[in-house]
Amino acid sequence: MRPAPLAIAAVICWLVATPASAQSTGPEAPAGAIPGAGESRRPPSVDLSDRGQLLIVGSTTMEAITDAIIKRLIRDYVMPQPTERFAGTRADIAAFCAGVGPEYPDIVAASDRMGRGEFNSCIENKVLDVIEVAIGQSAVVVVTKKGNPAFNVTPRMIYYAAAEDVPINGEFTANPYKSWKETDKGAPDLPIRVIIPAQGSGTRGFFDDHFMQGGCRHVKEIDAIFAAADRVPRCIKLRDDGLVTELAEPFEEKALDSLAKAPPGAVAILPWNIYLDNRDKVDAMPVGGVLPTHESIAEYAYEMATTLRFYFKRAHMRNNAGRGVVRGIREFMAEIVKEEAYGEGGYFETLGLIALTPEDRRRQKQNVRRLKRFEP
Repeated sequence: MRPAPLAIAAVICWLVATPASAQSTGPEAPAGAIPGAGESRRPPSVDLSDRGQLLIVGSTTMEAITDAIIKRLIRDYVMPQPTERFAGTRADIAAFCAGVGPEYPDIVAASDRMGRGEFNSCIENKVLDVIEVAIGQSAVVVVTKKGNPAFNVTPRMIYYAAAEDVPINGEFTANPYKSWKETDKGAPDLPIRVIIPAQGSGTRGFFDDHFMQGGCRHVKEIDAIFAAADRVPRCIKLRDDGLVTELAEPFEEKALDSLAKAPPGAVAILPWNIYLDNRDKVDAMPVGGVLPTHESIAEYAYEMATTLRFYFKRAHMRNNAGRGVVRGIREFMAEIVKEEAYGEGGYFETLGLIALTPEDRRRQKQNVRRLKRFEP
């Protein structure tokens, strides 16, 4: 009977050495999955992962979409419930790029694209293979409380309404404007109130880039500032006299409550899907004369259209032998590029996204199949 422990040890060694895919007896991946992009529905018989569940971070705008994806992954692959932390796109891209290992996130749900500086931070921290997958179009919408006057706004108006200093007679002066009519003669004489997310949100990054910097573009006093390091703060630094309100996450709920208590003239900056869910409380306002609609966003006629996406850390993927930080990254990627997810009429559209063009969807599937490295 003495050889028995040696035999048991030999079996254990054989299990460790055998690839996880060969050990699994589970059914094949669900119909529609990309070949090689997912793994067996059942976990391998020897689990060598460093963490038991996915760690997903990102924008609160993407929370409902992420939850819908996870529900299907748990059903189809018998995966444990992932850990989700939504602190905002900018803050969570920083966490994602901070390093490789079980303490760092696997996936970022982003409402704004990773910038070059953020990508460089990834590279500096040895996060070398980031994969970007776009899942649909959305927009950033200017809204006001339902029943209040809804008027046309432009980025230039938002800049003059929200900036700390504005050029007057060739000199930068503390912003004196109190009424929308002072920012544009065609606007109503209503008091300026602007409600926006705090720094760290993807929606706030979009607001700074497209409303504030977009609004100060071709202002001659701004154009005269040669260095971007000096020019950008002039565009995006906000007035602090109470007419602009910055709200931390969860922003949407706080913004709707703040808007409900604000006087006519108050506007808030919201993601498109949040607007759709609250059309009984708020009205969308045209930007540059164009209202946000499914068609105007899909055709980019509405200038504040954007694209939602996920970022994946390839270094955290488990290999065929079951080794790696966590199981589920490949399955997640395979799920989001199924036609029943991000195609026309897919469940992403029921959550407020607008499907990418067929050609763009084909490109995203290729990115998943080839694990294409992101380049900003």
